Amino acid sequence: MKQPDGFGIDDREDGGRHPFEAAALNAVRSCGEIRLGFQAAGDRSMVGAGYQSGCLRFRIPRAPADEDPCAILINTSGGLTGGDRLTQHLGWGAKTAATATTQAAEKVYRALNDAATIDTRLTIGAEARAEWMPQETILFDRARLRRDTQVRLTQDSSFLGVEAVVLGRTAMNEMVQEGALLDRWRIWRDDRLIYADALRLEGKIDGLMQRAALGGGARAMAVLIHVSARAASLLDGLREALAGAIGLAAASCWNGMLVTRLLARDGAILRHDMLRALTALRGGRDMPRVWSC
Repeated sequence: MKQPDGFGIDDREDGGRHPFEAAALNAVRSCGEIRLGFQAAGDRSMVGAGYQSGCLRFRIPRAPADEDPCAILINTSGGLTGGDRLTQHLGWGAKTAATATTQAAEKVYRALNDAATIDTRLTIGAEARAEWMPQETILFDRARLRRDTQVRLTQDSSFLGVEAVVLGRTAMNEMVQEGALLDRWRIWRDDRLIYADALRLEGKIDGLMQRAALGGGARAMAVLIHVSARAASLLDGLREALAGAIGLAAASCWNGMLVTRLLARDGAILRHDMLRALTALRGGRDMPRVWSC
């Protein structure tokens, strides 16, 4: 039977959808927000405030008395696509110590137009130790992602953060030929901007990553940032750990900041190298258990 005019399948950019159908899909968006704060309770840290809405949730698994709490962030939508939005506000009160990570790797799927957005705001109080360690973000072909991470800490607080991107799963023969990625970091110490970084890939991403000055053929990358008064003392141990990296790895330290950059040909190699770096920066402490699931 012949389809009515306007409802057939063709090769348009939107996958052949009728304008009314495309408008309906644009109205269906996944949004989530969390606000989570840690506070000191004697010599331990605990959750002092928590709010969650939409597709974003957090859980605090029970931990031994000698371990810091670890917040597990969960995106119940199963991934992100165009127009989806996650908003994450986490705060570490004075003299607290806690880790925040994600239940699994975040997946960003093909977008018709708008980018998926992840906005993260981290506030770290005096003498606090904060770890922001989400697992990798996996981009699929024609995905669009805008991620913005802003950190505010004090002169005597400590921060360790990581953001990693995998451009398609090589084990599944996936390749991100086209898409868009805007990944931004901003870090303030005592209200003074001390670190600003932005990565923008748009258009023929696989072709861009083949360039020697950009990716050298890599399909996975990560940046690890440690800010503390003892950052310089960790540099030699970190470089020793990175000597065993399979991909490309480099670390630099200045102005109380230790920054590590990693490039790898696939996600498995990237994780191997990240774990070596994180183990060195965390003094050999075990990684959150969800990183082993």
